[in-house]
Amino acid sequence: MKKIFSTFGLLLILCISTKSFANLKDTIPANNKFIEYTGRIDFSNELAPKFSYSGVSIRASFTGTRIAAILNDDQGQNFYNVIIDGKVTDVIQVQTGERTYVLAENLNDSIHEVELFKRTELTFGKTQFLGFILETGNTLVPISNRRTKLIEFIGNSITCGYGNEGTESDDFLNSNENHYMTYAAITARNFNARHIAVSRSGIGMYRNYNGPLEGSDDCMYNLYSRIFMYDKNSPLYSFKEQPDLICINLGTNDFSTTGGDSASFTNNYLKMIDFLQSKYNDPDIVCLLGPMMSGNTLSQVRRILKTIVRLANNKNTGRVQFFEMSAQKGDLGIGVNCHPTVAQHQKNAKELVAFISEFKGWKIVNNNMNQIQ
Repeated sequence: MKKIFSTFGLLLILCISTKSFANLKDTIPANNKFIEYTGRIDFSNELAPKFSYSGVSIRASFTGTRIAAILNDDQGQNFYNVIIDGKVTDVIQVQTGERTYVLAENLNDSIHEVELFKRTELTFGKTQFLGFILETGNTLVPISNRRTKLIEFIGNSITCGYGNEGTESDDFLNSNENHYMTYAAITARNFNARHIAVSRSGIGMYRNYNGPLEGSDDCMYNLYSRIFMYDKNSPLYSFKEQPDLICINLGTNDFSTTGGDSASFTNNYLKMIDFLQSKYNDPDIVCLLGPMMSGNTLSQVRRILKTIVRLANNKNTGRVQFFEMSAQKGDLGIGVNCHPTVAQHQKNAKELVAFISEFKGWKIVNNNMNQIQ
């Protein structure tokens, strides 16, 4: 009898849970007008938008005490931050297939803001968002905290957050990559801005890590226009949303091994700037020098980037600036495979925020979201 009672008790709990979010629910479709999407997203099916890049954000305000999301992931390796009312409250690893994930429960019965934020990069697979689930009688409402600024970051593993939550002795895992705590995401939060990340570990502007000296076919310049970088049949990005600022952080991989060609790098970089200025109506661009280089390589890439900035500005088609982040020295720890730690990202974000604030005249917003410590 004891075993039967225990089994019955378990079934009862499952029924209560199922009733809460199955029989008594309002499903909010993915095309609801109050959902804010940020990032490169394929909306060819507006009821199941699909994405793969780091930093994709799905944000909404809702009434009630509970909210869930329906996701369909193709690999089961992606990690997401759950952000409720501006604070990270949970981290979820999605499983393969279509599943429902409870994002928050037992909240005060009032208006709340929810955000799903993709921590992991495109190599860990694609996810489709199929909508939110609320308890019956509740709904989405307009977001009160509007983020009017938009920054685009184009980069490599540093921008992805590769191994930033690991140590030098760790292997790289999806669990120790957190784009939310990169210089890019932290910088955006300091200005209460949305941001788009077009980044992939190992990629270069003309030559990927340890790639052929003449250049890699799958470099950033060649694949930048795709929504899904490594899908030959990927839909092209629309470029409808106009960023207020673009930050390019490439060059580390182009020159990370012997033989990087400065002429090829410069040529692709200038073509990328031309392309961005044509697609985005002459946006302000910052060419970043990342924190992983040192010695002669650092000096070489610094010199090349400053030349690129000068040549780009000679065309008078938009403001282009150079900014150098402080190199990592080990005092803030070393992440996986010598990558920056969260502490290093925070330091670099603080520097970049100050630079952008002066360059753009933007007010720095202190919203207590671990953006700078």
